Order: sequence, then structure tokens, then C-alpha cells
Amino acid sequence: MSEILLPGVWYGEVSQLSLDELKNSLLSVQEERECILLIVEIMKKGDFSVKNLLIDLMNQTEDEAVLNLCIRLFCSVCTNDDLKDVNNFRFLDSVSEFGAFTFVTGAVETMSYQVIPYLLTLWQEWEDSDNDLEIAIQDALDSFLEYRSVLSENATLEEVENLYIDVVKTKNLDCYYYNTSLAFPGLFTQEIMTALYIAAQKEQKYHLYLQASLLSIYTGKQVPVDTNTLISKNEIDLMVRYIDDLSDKDWTEGMKYFYGHPVEELVK
Repeated sequence: MSEILLPGVWYGEVSQLSLDELKNSLLSVQEERECILLIVEIMKKGDFSVKNLLIDLMNQTEDEAVLNLCIRLFCSVCTNDDLKDVNNFRFLDSVSEFGAFTFVTGAVETMSYQVIPYLLTLWQEWEDSDNDLEIAIQDALDSFLEYRSVLSENATLEEVENLYIDVVKTKNLDCYYYNTSLAFPGLFTQEIMTALYIAAQKEQKYHLYLQASLLSIYTGKQVPVDTNTLISKNEIDLMVRYIDDLSDKDWTEGMKYFYGHPVEELVK
């Protein structure tokens, strides 16, 4: 079923079916896996009216594969207000290590400082567990707070909590961010192009899977260069044409998009 619920760099191409056809199918569906796949397709068309259904499914399903996709999709489409509502996160009360890892790695995709309290809570719960989850939590927090350079590599939970309090005072919490800067496609494309030039010079592959995923989901246009490809001038030319195509659309700095559709109207 969609190669076991949409693994990979993005959620696939937009469906050829009309929005009405997809919504009518959703009314009659009974299987959770079919339900979440239809929700994905509806949202890729810019209709977020099914978000409450997504949240309900995320908090009720016992199917780990469905939960995994629900969490990923929620992180992709959630607004700041969605993150502020703790009732949306009931699944975290009994989540497995795998489910928690999915949420933590998806936290960057929320592009919101409102996700940090949940990361701090998870860190407290998994502190000293000596596993990949604790490291992933710290990586996610570092992407928002840059605490490793401001504090230290071995900063304590309490120190990071205090830094968070200071950092959010300097941010517009109505906006969305990537690596402490207001979200904008140019942030992703700049990182990817730099990596491609370096990889081409060294005749290597480039390894910016996260950035390629974020940009593909943000714009709804898949990054044309695979991270498993040896980089040459051809791949750089492909990426340049891709960026030129993106420049035809007016993107608002600080806005979060899903497949080219703003997830909300930003307060100016």
C-alpha cells in the first residue's frame, strides 16, 4: 500500500483525481491505511479541512505504520496554534521509542519554536537512555537553538531550557523558521547548491537528505538530484533549472508551505 505508507524524501506527486473525488472516497473508507493515504492526497491539494481527522487518527491508531505517517504529515502541515494545543499530542503519552523518534526527527519540519517544549519533555523522559533517540532530541533542539555553539556540546537539559526561554524572546512566534532563520526556499537551495558544488569538485555524492526532503515537501516539487548520485555538472544544471522554476512563485518569508500551499495566513 503505497510502498508501505510513503517512505522517501516526500509524499509523492499530487493525485490526478479531483478534490471532490478524493473527499468522496474518504467518506466511504474504513481501513486506517486507506484513510491516511487519502488525507495525504487531499492536503497535497491545499485542503487542510481534514486536519482534525488526521489528528484524531494520530491519537487513536494502534498501527505503528499509520502512526508513523500521521506524525510525519502532522509535522509537515501543523501550524503554530496546532502545536500549542497539548491535546493534539496524546499519542506521546504511550508512544514507542520508534514513534517518539519519528516525532523528534519531524520536529525540524514543524518550523516552529512551539515544538520545543515537547522536545524538552521527551529529553527529560529519555535522558541517560544512551540511545539514538536522546541524540536525535538534542540534534533537533540544536537546529532551533544552536545550543551546542552557544553553550557546549555537553550542555544539560536545564541549561538548554534556560536558553530556550531567552531565544524565544527574540523570535516572532507567529512565523516559521529553519535553522533559526525565517523559513524561505532560498535557505534550502543555498545549502543544497553549496553541497553539490563541493561534491562535484570531489566527484562524490552529496548527503543533504533532510534539506532535499524539506524543500520537496515545502514546494511540492521534488528536488531533482538524488542523494545517492555521484555529482557532476549535469546534476548542478538540473538543480539550477529547478531553482529557476521555484523563483516563478512568490514565497513569503516566514511562511510555512506544504506542497506550495501556505498552511495558514501569517499575521503581519
